[in-house]
Amino acid sequence: MEILREYKNLRLKGYDYSCNGCYFITMVTDNRRELFGHIRDGKLCLNETGHMVEECIDALPARFTGIEIPNRVVMPNHIHILLANKEEMNISEIMRQFKAVTSRTYRKRNEEKGLQMPGLRLWQRSFYDMIIRNRRMFDFIYEYITVNPERWIYDKINQCHTKNTDEICNDLNKLR
Repeated sequence: MEILREYKNLRLKGYDYSCNGCYFITMVTDNRRELFGHIRDGKLCLNETGHMVEECIDALPARFTGIEIPNRVVMPNHIHILLANKEEMNISEIMRQFKAVTSRTYRKRNEEKGLQMPGLRLWQRSFYDMIIRNRRMFDFIYEYITVNPERWIYDKINQCHTKNTDEICNDLNKLR
């Protein structure tokens, strides 16, 4: 008998995620595998899969006319998106469709290369979000996304991180 995992709901209870507003979204690869490229000397070097994910992020405003993407970054094993919801689009549905499109494209490209990887998933279940409540928080997150490749050594999602990330988390929590 297979034991089913109990998953924690990551959305803020009682909050309407179709409301106009800005959101900081983080999505992590399954098992934190570095599928999108690497960081060398603080510079992001995306591979083919990383570029595909980046293109899919950039296509979101055309697919969902009520959103804008003021900033985004594709890291080796995760993405950050600063998403502005202008027309009451459902953020969970947008992210669900984004995951579906990128996962299908990833599987199809691997199949075309003759790589059979049954059961291999691109993304972890769900995604992390933070509701951006003011301009100061927006500016902090915008800058955080911009410099994220340079700060890879500090990133808890980087399995080889060697520095303390608490100052970044503390600063973000102060802005909530």
